[in-house]
Amino acid sequence: MQSDPSSAAPAVLSAVLAEVLRTSAQLAAAEAARTLALAAAGHLALDVMADRRANNRASEMALHEVTSELAAAENLSDRTSPLPWDRVVTHPVTGAVLHIDSYHRGTAIDRFLRARDRHCRWPGCTVPAIRAEVDHTHDDALGGATEVSNLAHLCQRHHTQKQFTRWRVRQVPGGVLEWTSPTGRIYTDEPLAYSPAVRFVPDDPPPPEPEEQPAPF
Repeated sequence: MQSDPSSAAPAVLSAVLAEVLRTSAQLAAAEAARTLALAAAGHLALDVMADRRANNRASEMALHEVTSELAAAENLSDRTSPLPWDRVVTHPVTGAVLHIDSYHRGTAIDRFLRARDRHCRWPGCTVPAIRAEVDHTHDDALGGATEVSNLAHLCQRHHTQKQFTRWRVRQVPGGVLEWTSPTGRIYTDEPLAYSPAVRFVPDDPPPPEPEEQPAPF
């Protein structure tokens, strides 16, 4: 027995419509899920950006505080001294400056050297110290220290001669310079001694007390 095609068509249409509706529902659910996922991702990105902005603001504030502290320290250093802060070693009794941890000298060392040298320390040179240059006897670039036992005045001419000729010099205790010529001869230059304005000498011993004479009776 054959079926009527006209009666089967509505059933097929109903089945197709049901498939379309079911597919549409699935597509709608997938689209909704995708939309929710995109929204969540958007919120997450906004949160990350907000955190980054907050971190950047915190970093900028911390950097601003550090920069302000450094500026304050620099201003304090500029107000207290035109030179960087360095360790200064002084004599425990006299207070004379003996050593500075820097290539730059302090005024105390310069005063000491002018008083000690009084002139260029090249043997026989009499150029006043005030017109001479303070030189590291053992070059600072080779490890020479900035201390009175490694400094001496040299006029510009003899400073150049020390630097660029075969003359050699070393400083021994007491500020004495020993110069060695290119031929090997040694010349010694000692700081001029000061004549004391007041000289203290011991008192003469008191005369002996007279002996008591016995009574004549």
